Formats: sequence, C-alpha cells, structure tokens
Amino acid sequence: MAFAGAWPRSRIYGLFQGTRVEVQVLPGGIGSASALKLAYSSYQKASRVLAAVAYALAADHGVEGELLGVAAGRSTSYLAEPEYFPEVAARAWRWAPEMREVAEALEASDLPAELAQAAELVMGHWGTTAEQTWGIGGALAALRCEETRDVDGPAGRFKPDDRRE
Repeated sequence: MAFAGAWPRSRIYGLFQGTRVEVQVLPGGIGSASALKLAYSSYQKASRVLAAVAYALAADHGVEGELLGVAAGRSTSYLAEPEYFPEVAARAWRWAPEMREVAEALEASDLPAELAQAAELVMGHWGTTAEQTWGIGGALAALRCEETRDVDGPAGRFKPDDRRE
C-alpha cells in the first residue's frame, strides 16, 4: 500500500504493524499515491485490453499461435524501459500511420478500433519527422498537449499526406 502526505513515517508504518500489508511511503506529498495508482492502472489495464483486442484480430486471421510466440520472446514490461521512450518518439512518424492501418483492420473484423486510433493520435504529439533527437525528458515533455497543439493540426495529428513508406 502506498502512502504520501504529511504524516510521520513511523505513524504510517505503525498503522499496519502486524499485518500482511506492505507499506511504501512515497515522495511528493498528498496526491502522489493516487497518481502512482492511476499511472500504473492506465498502463496495466489498457495494455491488457489491447492484448485481448490484438489476440482477437490474430485469431480472426488464424495467427494467434504466432502472435503468442512473438509475445513470449519479450521478457520485460515496456513500462520498465523508459530509456526506450525517445526511440519510440523518433519512430512515431511511421508508427502512427501503421496504427491507422491497425484501426482499419480491427474495424474490418468488427473489433473495437479506438485504442489504435488513440495511439495514432498520441504519436502525433511526437511530430511527423524522424529528426527528433530527444532524451527521456524531451520525449515525455513532447507528449504534453500544449507542446504540440499547433503542430500539423489539432494535437499534432498526422494528416494522410504525412504517410511515409
């Protein structure tokens, strides 16, 4: 259980002494425990829903075994690799149109396409060229809506003519 706030650590730990609850006191004051919960929930729950949708699409095409094989080769969580975020940002210019194709394939299979469409939109925050050379902080800052509001349309959304092969 994560706590943040003005209580002394000893009081927080004392509340759960003798129980099986593991206490973690967070830096950042009131609200940081809720922020941690929401941040992890956004990743964990959305990624599980995305996994189900991806599996359904693969099953529609008879390649679910191959999809599981590809996934089994992954040993860590993407969330545990923030050093990779700048590389994702640098590839967004070509990944966003791929997400549009994913959305179209999902729709053709009568599956929900909204997560793929949202991923395309979010990738638009990173721009439409491969010239980004950000570090982790720059890649994260570019995700903020005010950073890209006027880049290539609303929220930096990719336009059809930005597609690169």
